[in-house]
Amino acid sequence: MTTMSSSRTTPRRRMRRLVTAAAVLTAALIAPLALTSSALAVTTGNGSLVYSPAAGTSFNPEGGQPAGTTYSKMIVLKNSGSSNGTQIVTFDQLVLENGVQVYPIYRSTNNGSTWTRIAAVKPSTQFPTLTRTAQPSLYETPVQLGWMPAGTLLLSGMIMPTDRSSSRLVMYKSLDHGVTWSFVSTVDTGGPATYDPSPTSTSSTVWEPSLAVDANGGLVTYFSDERQKASNVLQAVSYRRSTDGGLTWGSLVNVSAPNNKSDRPGMITVTRLPNGNYIATFEVVNRPSQSNNTAPVYYKISPDGLTWSPTTSIGTQITLPNGRGIGSSPEVRWVPTAGNANGMIVVSSKWGLTSAGAIDGGQNFLVNRNQGSGSWEQLPYAVTYDAADTEGGTFSGFAQSFDSSADGKTLYHATNVENLSTGYNDVRVGSIPINAQQYEAESATRVDTTLVTQADAKGGTKVGNINNATSSVKFTVTAATAGTYTMNVRYDNGTTTTSTHNVSVNGGATSAVSYPPSPNWGRFRWAQLNVTLVAGSNTITFTKGTGFAELDQIQLYQP
Repeated sequence: MTTMSSSRTTPRRRMRRLVTAAAVLTAALIAPLALTSSALAVTTGNGSLVYSPAAGTSFNPEGGQPAGTTYSKMIVLKNSGSSNGTQIVTFDQLVLENGVQVYPIYRSTNNGSTWTRIAAVKPSTQFPTLTRTAQPSLYETPVQLGWMPAGTLLLSGMIMPTDRSSSRLVMYKSLDHGVTWSFVSTVDTGGPATYDPSPTSTSSTVWEPSLAVDANGGLVTYFSDERQKASNVLQAVSYRRSTDGGLTWGSLVNVSAPNNKSDRPGMITVTRLPNGNYIATFEVVNRPSQSNNTAPVYYKISPDGLTWSPTTSIGTQITLPNGRGIGSSPEVRWVPTAGNANGMIVVSSKWGLTSAGAIDGGQNFLVNRNQGSGSWEQLPYAVTYDAADTEGGTFSGFAQSFDSSADGKTLYHATNVENLSTGYNDVRVGSIPINAQQYEAESATRVDTTLVTQADAKGGTKVGNINNATSSVKFTVTAATAGTYTMNVRYDNGTTTTSTHNVSVNGGATSAVSYPPSPNWGRFRWAQLNVTLVAGSNTITFTKGTGFAELDQIQLYQP
C-alpha cells in the first residue's frame, strides 16, 4: 500500500489567550526482557490523560467553536525537598464552575501515569466582579525571594469580568506544593481584553504573564502590553520587577517594542542559561506580513534578564538550517543534558512553518545546544495534536508547555489535544528521554521501501511502503555496554486498525511491535519495545508484520 502525508491548510486565526494549563509526565520502568512490549510507558498512547471536558460544557468567550481547554502549562518541582519530581499542571479551563472560571491545579506523584485535581484557584474570591480566568503560567522559586522560601509555587495569569471590559495580571502563591493558594498581588492592569492585531487597533490590554528570577535576584513578570500605541507600538513585550517577593512591582520596561505599527510581539517566556545570559522567546504577529500572519517565533538574548537592547528590535527568528521555522504561542526552557555543560535550549510552538512562512505541520520542539549560538535542530514532541486545526480540533496545541525531570533524564510535555468524541481539547502529558541515542530511518539500510518527504519527520524524511515480505529497515546501533535498552519507535499509521512490524536484534528471533492507529499519515506517535544489546555494534531490523505503518526514527536508552 502506498501512503501519502496529509496536507494542512491555514487554520482559523488564534483565539486570544484566554486559557490556562500546565501538565507533566514520565515513562515507567521497563522489565528487562529481550524483546517485549512495555507494560507501562507514558511515552506511548499519545501521553496520559489529565483532564477531559464533558461534551456540551465548554464555552468560548469570543463566540464560535468552543475549545474546552487550551494553555496547558506544567512544572516539575526541583526546589521542594522530598516533593521534588512532583508534576503540577494547570490550564485554561473553558468550563464554568458555579458561574465562574477557575485555575484548576492537577498533580501527579507517579511520573505522570495518573493525575489528581488538588486545588482550584478562584480569582473572584478577591475580585468578585472578575469571574473569568485566562493565560496561566507556573513557576517554582529557585531561591528565597523576600519573604518567599525557595520552592514556593507561583501561579500568574490574567483575569477579567464576564464582558471582558478590563484586564488584570495577578499572582498567587502556594507554600505546600499546590494544595492551597493565596493571593499575592496585582502586577498590572489594562483595558478591555480585545484581540485586534490590525495597525489601526486602539486596544489597551495586558496579556500573557510569565515569571523568572533575574541575575540580581529580583522576581520579574514578563507580559504583553498594548498600551504604548501613542509611540507607534502596536504591542510590546515588557516586564515589571519586584524586590520584595512580588508584593510590589516596579516601573514598566520593554523587552521588544517595535515602533512600526505592524510587528506585534507577544507571549513572551524567559529562561536563564548556564553562562548567565537569559533568552526570551515570543511570537511576532503580522509576520511574515499582515496578510500572511503566521506568528513566527523570535528570540533575544540579555546579560541579566533586564537589559534587552535595542528594545525596538524583535531579535532573531528561530529557524532550522533549511530555513523552516516555528510559529504561535512559544515557550522556552533551558534543560540540562548529560555530557554537555551547555545543556539545551528547548522551544515549543503550536505549528511549524515553511521557509516562506506558511503553516506546515508542527510536531517537534526546536533545540539549540550552544546557549543560543549556532544552529537549531528538531526534537520530536512526546504528544502530538492537530496543529493546523483542520482535523476537528480547535486551538489544539495552543500555548503548550514542558519541563525536565528532577534527575534531568526525561522531558515531560503537556498540551491540549483534540478529542473528536466531545469536540473539545483534552489535556494530556507525555514524556521522551532527554539523552537517548537517535537513529533516523532514512539513514538505515533499506530494502523494498520508499523514502517519503514529511515536514514533521525528524530531518524531513520518513520511510514508507514497508509493505512486502521482502521489505526491511535495518538500523545499525551502538551500545556502550551490554544490557537491556528501551527502544522508542516514532511511527505513523493512518489506517483504522492496529498494525505491526516484526523486529529482530542481531538476526535473532523476531517479536512484534504494535502500532495503534494515528489520526492520519504524517501524524506521529510512539511505540515501545525492550531490546537486549551486546556491547558495541548491533543491528535492529524491522520487517512487515500485519497492516501498514511508516518509520521516522528510533530512540535507545537505558531507564
